[in-house]
Amino acid sequence: MKILIADDEEYSREGLVESVDWDSFGIDEIMQAVNGQEALQIAKWFHPDIVLTDIRMPKMDGIDFASQLLEFCKNCRIIFISGYMEIEYLKSAIRLSVVDYIEKPVDVSALRQALTKAVADVREAQAHRQAEADHREVRLQRLVSLLCTQNSDMQTVEALAKEAAFPLNTQYVCVIVQYPIRKPPTPEELSRLLAILQSRQGKAIGKYDRERLQLQAVLSFRQEKQYQLPSIYQEVLEAFPNAVLGVGTEADAFQNISHSFRAASDAVNCAFYIEDHRFFRQDQKQTRRQTMEPGLYGEFLQLLSQEPHKLPEWGEALFNTLRKNPFCPKVQVYTLLATLLSALFHRYPELYSWRPEIDNEDQLHSCLFSMETLSQIQAFWTEVLAQTQSVSQEKAGYSRIVQGALDYIAQHFDKKDLSIAQIAEHLHFSPTYLNVLFKQEMKVTIKQYLSSYRLERAKQLLERDFDKVTEVSEKCGYANANYFAKVFREATGMAPAEYRRSRG
Repeated sequence: MKILIADDEEYSREGLVESVDWDSFGIDEIMQAVNGQEALQIAKWFHPDIVLTDIRMPKMDGIDFASQLLEFCKNCRIIFISGYMEIEYLKSAIRLSVVDYIEKPVDVSALRQALTKAVADVREAQAHRQAEADHREVRLQRLVSLLCTQNSDMQTVEALAKEAAFPLNTQYVCVIVQYPIRKPPTPEELSRLLAILQSRQGKAIGKYDRERLQLQAVLSFRQEKQYQLPSIYQEVLEAFPNAVLGVGTEADAFQNISHSFRAASDAVNCAFYIEDHRFFRQDQKQTRRQTMEPGLYGEFLQLLSQEPHKLPEWGEALFNTLRKNPFCPKVQVYTLLATLLSALFHRYPELYSWRPEIDNEDQLHSCLFSMETLSQIQAFWTEVLAQTQSVSQEKAGYSRIVQGALDYIAQHFDKKDLSIAQIAEHLHFSPTYLNVLFKQEMKVTIKQYLSSYRLERAKQLLERDFDKVTEVSEKCGYANANYFAKVFREATGMAPAEYRRSRG
């Protein structure tokens, strides 16, 4: 909060500054002026919340100063001080609705009371203005949503447009600015963007979709100003080099804005497929959104179970097909790939130990949805398939029964009560026979393998810094953290925390 103290007597000003604990009032900026004229000049750029001013000053007295101040600083709170308690001054103070009128020499307790009231008034006014601004913003965002939605209530649209001073008798175009996941926009950047969109004698309203990281804006313009639109788009691209711009078709009536919005959505969707472009505009001839081919998941499952060696070739063909359909909503691609990868990780649970940031299906999906282009997803897909082949080759020399046991352990090693009996029951063999067969092929017992497997998974989890040791213990199926620490120290010679530090 800011205060301006105006008094022609220096000792009086300094006394006021020194006698009050300004921090206790939330006042952190103080300016001083030697007369009303200087105070007025300072106030024009300082914009004080509170003014403490003497009435009798040279060049311009406090009454004239306060009168002119309130013309451009209407929310300022004024406290008068004076050594002359004259009736005319009191009348002027009442007319100007000042907070208080304090006689000189100033009683500090009276000044504190006046400041308490002034600060309360300022905060109440600020809260009221913020509430009004929030209310206007909510109604403005509702207007944008209604304009961008087909078959909206036109009566409501007209009422909100009138309130927002948004014209309903011009030309329109929808613009969507897509921001990257790694760098979402600040409120200041969003305000600057809207300012650019309406900098050519147009009117722009917009709302920020936090889930999609998009500013969705409606730009109104007169037909004779249509030629300026390309320069506006170029200015946006230059001002925000990390953003992608999608522009819809132009609408000649506000009832058709929803068609422009849909076209802008389709246009910006293309950035997912074509990563070397930043400006997209839907072709007028493109009127239908494309969708996924049915049966892809069935094809994938059949190959996964019968001919997994053909998956790389099948995947290459899949991504080539996806690139030919840039108007297919990218959410469909994410959904399809999430389903395919989940099936792949379920078939080869060892993949969860491949990357330290992926140890369950939720984290797999989070990793996938953090990728912003089809090329990034394809690169990840290729890495997963390569890892799958590596896992398959490791298991190639084992019998079907032992491979089943290995898969079951990889899927259930986090269960504290996992036992040989459970594994054998799942595979429909006796525990004794399974253990003998397992040791013949693996050269270790199932119990030894399970212990070793849990230990290796624990090491992988410890090498990332966001899992607590107790959480690592739980995720790896140990009875409790103390037992985990004991087993870990016996195997490595270090406590879990020491091992983490040794890995940086």
